[in-house]
Amino acid sequence: MLSSNLEIKDKKAVIKLSGTADTISSEAVYTDFEKALNEGCNEFEFNMSDVEYVCSATLRAFIRAQKICNSKECDMYLTGASEGVKDVFEITGFAAIIRFA
Repeated sequence: MLSSNLEIKDKKAVIKLSGTADTISSEAVYTDFEKALNEGCNEFEFNMSDVEYVCSATLRAFIRAQKICNSKECDMYLTGASEGVKDVFEITGFAAIIRFA
């Protein structure tokens, strides 16, 4: 199961994810993003260093957040992703939409 921890400093949100993302827990990605957005954040870092696997629902949550960032001109990126997680983004074509830092 995926867990998340949101930290906000100034206008930057760091969302630390850990575990295995399944359909039910993947909504945590968007929930923390939305909370930080509502608090005025304009930079979003999703720390993926402790994520073992992402499912299609998790990918959709990232795409949903990225679309909102694009419309609001805020910055969103993923850090610390394993090669396996990056491969899922590559295979699906989402690596062209979601930025890895």
